[in-house]
Amino acid sequence: MADVAALTQPIEEATRVRAHVLSALARLKLKRVIDLLNHFPRAYNTRCAIKDLKAGLFASVTGEVTSCSNKATKRRRMKLTEVVIDDGTGAIKAVFFNQPWLEDKFRVGTRVRLSGPVDYAFHSWSMKPTSFDFNPPPQTSGLEAEYPLTEGASNEDIAALVGTLLHHAAAIPDPLPDELAAKLRLMPIAEAYKQAHQPSHPKALDAARLALKYREFFMLQAGLRLRRRSEALDTDLVIRVDDELKQRALKYFPFTLTGAQQRVCAEIVQDLTSPGRMHRLLQGDVGSGKTAVALYAALLMIDNGYQCAIMAPTEVLARQHYANLGHYLGGTKVNVRLLLGGMKKAERDALCEEVASGKVHILIGTHALLEDYVEFKNLGFCVIDEQHKFGVRQRATLRSKGNRPHILAMSATPIPRTLSMTLYGALDVSIIDELPPGRTPVITEWVHRSREGAAMERIRAELKDGGRAYFVYPLVEESDKVEAKSAVEFAETLKNSIFPEFRVGLAHGQMKPEEKDAAVQKFRRGDLDILAATVVVEVGVDVPEANIMVIENAERFGLSQLHQLRGRVGRGRRQSYLFLLGEPRTPEAIDRLNAICRIQDGFKIAEVDLKLRGFGDFAGTRQSGLPKLHIGDFDSDVDALQRTRNDAAVWGERIDADLIRQCLELHFGRKYRLLDV
Repeated sequence: MADVAALTQPIEEATRVRAHVLSALARLKLKRVIDLLNHFPRAYNTRCAIKDLKAGLFASVTGEVTSCSNKATKRRRMKLTEVVIDDGTGAIKAVFFNQPWLEDKFRVGTRVRLSGPVDYAFHSWSMKPTSFDFNPPPQTSGLEAEYPLTEGASNEDIAALVGTLLHHAAAIPDPLPDELAAKLRLMPIAEAYKQAHQPSHPKALDAARLALKYREFFMLQAGLRLRRRSEALDTDLVIRVDDELKQRALKYFPFTLTGAQQRVCAEIVQDLTSPGRMHRLLQGDVGSGKTAVALYAALLMIDNGYQCAIMAPTEVLARQHYANLGHYLGGTKVNVRLLLGGMKKAERDALCEEVASGKVHILIGTHALLEDYVEFKNLGFCVIDEQHKFGVRQRATLRSKGNRPHILAMSATPIPRTLSMTLYGALDVSIIDELPPGRTPVITEWVHRSREGAAMERIRAELKDGGRAYFVYPLVEESDKVEAKSAVEFAETLKNSIFPEFRVGLAHGQMKPEEKDAAVQKFRRGDLDILAATVVVEVGVDVPEANIMVIENAERFGLSQLHQLRGRVGRGRRQSYLFLLGEPRTPEAIDRLNAICRIQDGFKIAEVDLKLRGFGDFAGTRQSGLPKLHIGDFDSDVDALQRTRNDAAVWGERIDADLIRQCLELHFGRKYRLLDV
């Protein structure tokens, strides 16, 4: 029986492999034996004779080339290479697009295997191959694995190597407790690897993939529980919070917290007064009052002698937090300061000296907080706003500024309820699902180009009545590659042609920070009636008097981003409007615009967005710290992910911690870390 150490040895030490194939494997990040075993097929083709083909089948056929030619299409830019092969039972035509050099490879009489979807029309078979191999071994019936490839390694090369090393699967440790494995009746792990690579039957393949997906998800969920369990005994940052302190903290707010805010505050107090470090994700729609909750928690920590840091992704948002906290804490002894990357060195050094001495109670900033020159005396609480905009290392760097401080991660981009407990398995999740009183729904309209003039007249009437408007564009300058309106160009159009009687300003990400902030401040003060901008106004711009949002080429924006932009209006007493201008040309774009018009609830928006975009794109796996799965899929295997989370909770005490750590290191490498905030 193979041993575990053999799984981590380099492939070239475990078996003979040609140099050019080894280089190709390295480009696929396949260096160890276990890496190759975890390189699962992307598809399975049915090996059969041409006479036995069925339309729509993913098939693999082997025969001799009888003809090959290049043809030009009506679109002169595209060329077709047509190859006909015959296996003695029939013929099939393979079609390749824009690969004219293949004519030299597919010589008449050459034996070749083609794999891909087949079609039948006009009494003949055709195929658009996804892979091909020359001079393959004799074909047998059954399923053929089709692997992800790169130049230099053919499907035959990888299949042969896997076949040579597949016996090592017997050494792969099973992360499941024995009782759970027996209860679930999953295929044993070694057999599952064999059937996944060399399936004997479609049903065996399905059982193998199910067994491997479950184990992959289980080891991740079990690892998260182990981390939480190890931190549960940590009492270093347990603070004292009594009723008097709670009431004193609430006096800073000139309003009564909503029921949802009070519930979340209670959850945070429970975290801060219990063993372990707080790792909490606070979700809430735009304007739901997340900042007030974060400040409440910060005041409790400050009263217990700790410093707090608030990190925001943009200077605009950091300045807004600084202004809001200044409004709440003005005239008090709580020292709130702002650190930005563009500060003069002397000013920055003086501020950092105060932070290091403990004189600053709350430090607000952008990525500048992560610099080495920022040192805290006693950092105990970190707030990370719009946390999905920061990478895992950035969030970890902020934590390293203190003795593993409590973390409150905030997001105004709601995560679907069906995923929040699995995507952020290492976090407790709190939701503010109630808006402060007085907030009225934003009237949202999709305006076709034929009705654009009428919409502009409605906007003109609102502006004359004292309203203010954002005009948001997807580009900064004109681009030949994308047909979208440019903020720079259309700021001039708004100023000179459409609304010459109103004051128009411009803000976009390529401006100097001070210029951009100056434009936003002028709009906030009322010195501008219209702010033409890119998505820099998506977060952090709070102008209650602004009641109109116009989004040009709205079909180019994601659904959650449209909802975020809509949150910039509807903050004052006036009725607010969102006008979506554009001409969507795909069903998906039409669905997005229809959804944003009919749905106001951010969590429902998130659910729809998930269905439209898929999990991987929605979650942003690089930013969230999620590993690249070997066989599981975050899009299609949500049910399995949730099932393993539940099972990891039930079987938590019987999970072998050392075994789980070994499995995680084996499958994801030494650098793999469990999900972090």
